[in-house]
Amino acid sequence: MNDPPIFRLRGSLLPGFALAAILAAGFIASIDALVFRHGDWPGGVSLQALADGDATSALSKSLQKRVRFADALVTADRVFGWVALGDLGPRVRRGCGDWLFLADELVVHPGREQVFHARLAMIERVARFLEPRSIALVVAPVPDKSRLATPYLCGIERAPALADRLQRFAAGLKARNIKAVDLLPALSARDGEGYYRTDTHWNERGARRVAEAIAANLRRWELAPSAQLTFDVTAEPERERVGDLIRLAGLDQVSRPMRPRGDLESPVRIKQIPRQAVGILDDVAAPEVTVIGTSFSRRGGFVGYMSLVLAAPVANMAQDGGGVFTAAIDYFRNPAFAETPPRVIVWEIPERLLDEPIAASDERLAEALVAPPR
Repeated sequence: MNDPPIFRLRGSLLPGFALAAILAAGFIASIDALVFRHGDWPGGVSLQALADGDATSALSKSLQKRVRFADALVTADRVFGWVALGDLGPRVRRGCGDWLFLADELVVHPGREQVFHARLAMIERVARFLEPRSIALVVAPVPDKSRLATPYLCGIERAPALADRLQRFAAGLKARNIKAVDLLPALSARDGEGYYRTDTHWNERGARRVAEAIAANLRRWELAPSAQLTFDVTAEPERERVGDLIRLAGLDQVSRPMRPRGDLESPVRIKQIPRQAVGILDDVAAPEVTVIGTSFSRRGGFVGYMSLVLAAPVANMAQDGGGVFTAAIDYFRNPAFAETPPRVIVWEIPERLLDEPIAASDERLAEALVAPPR
């Protein structure tokens, strides 16, 4: 009879061994950076700096730059978290059916009421800034993905305080006589599937429905462009799209199954067909509609669909990562705004930004808009 092994490797121990290996590799790489890799290290270390954490923070930043394979170690740590624990980091929440959600949508910010009303006041300043220029402002608040994709939340909870955020914002705009488009019906019709599974943004189906909803309101308000152009629409072969939530989780540089599977889509390309009567040197009218806002306006082919359903060109002045006001302020400073102003500005604003803290620079820039035009 054989004696039982003294040590038996259990599958449940493998995650622990993997984590220990990552920690050991990080420790060795840090010692290597400290001892063998020379360069400028944080100076002026004092007891006060140590107490405040400044010294350790500076050392951490230096190590990030100098540790060999630092990026690989970070990626390995994120892969371990996903494979062993299903963890995607502090800013990404995992629902069911491979649906991912941005944690920022779920935060109830302190002082949110004051911020909410201050943001409405800033939007009103923009509307009043545009009025003497005969430019209509149309605000399009974008519902949170976690508000609409409820069948896929599976345990992820939205605070009750967030339930009426969109409704209150719409009421605030109406009280200030600012036109707004309710996008909830357009996106609710898809039961959340107007959004990418692994991305915070709407997908092409959602983007088209939103474009149709905005276009319908522009026609109702008699703000639709007069141009009637034709467009060529082609679909590319289906491929995987790795969403920004996978990137935010630090897993975009690895392949499946070391990360969640991305969305499958066949990107649509929308291209205006030139009129035969227009020559190379002929003047072409500037777009009557300009979109400002965030990365939503740069995803899912949204502006292309706007052009398609309006049968007119639409200028896209939105910016990635610019918050609520950056794209607006940059556009108003652009010489093109003064030289070829649009007839309508569609301002896309994500719901989660409505009560996020406002940067002091945004407040100063919005204040400057009240000055009369020169």
